[in-house]
Amino acid sequence: MNKIKREIVVNAPLTQVWDALTKSEHLNRWYTKSAEIDFRVGGRGYLNHGWGATSEGVYTEIDEMKRFVLQSSDGDFTTITSLEKVETGTLVSIEYHASFIGEMSQDTKENMLFGTGQFLENLKSVFESGTDIRSTLWKAWIGITHTSDESGRGTRVIKVKEGTVAQEAGIRPGDIIVEIDGEEIVGYESFERILNKKTVNCHVTFTIVRNSEKMNLNCIVDAYPVPY
Repeated sequence: MNKIKREIVVNAPLTQVWDALTKSEHLNRWYTKSAEIDFRVGGRGYLNHGWGATSEGVYTEIDEMKRFVLQSSDGDFTTITSLEKVETGTLVSIEYHASFIGEMSQDTKENMLFGTGQFLENLKSVFESGTDIRSTLWKAWIGITHTSDESGRGTRVIKVKEGTVAQEAGIRPGDIIVEIDGEEIVGYESFERILNKKTVNCHVTFTIVRNSEKMNLNCIVDAYPVPY
């Protein structure tokens, strides 16, 4: 499968959501740190997402108020954004196409979809409550790469970065984190959301399963390493 998709319903008119996705000044309200948009077929789009991430490409298709396609500069990565009027507002769908997506590790796919979901939730928040929640995103980390465990419970540690608080706490690759401070973890996204609610420099207790044995490990919550 060479595509992945995330979607959300925003309680706002389709015309307003279209502008939010296609005009620089509106993108900066909910998504980009800075954007330069030449919104026409053949025009270029540059997006600085914050946290050290940027993307740019060429608009190859535009179906007014319905769909547009941004292709990366190297032609390898395509983002298709679709809008549809629904009973409760506007359904926004963002789909990524690339030949290499099928070869991506599961944790990379989960990370990409989680990030997209975070921004779409901010789009919804800005329209529905007038609140920009970007300052609450990606505040905390512990220094692990992880992915939803196949059992459907917990997230499995793939890699522990050297010198991080996770390593100091004794977390190892293969550990399955099933709880943070007694709150159940059901997968990748659950872990990221619960961890990010914690205060930087506070102590948390991870309940992990290692070789079929359950144990608790205490860990400090560290600041996300790339500031907005």
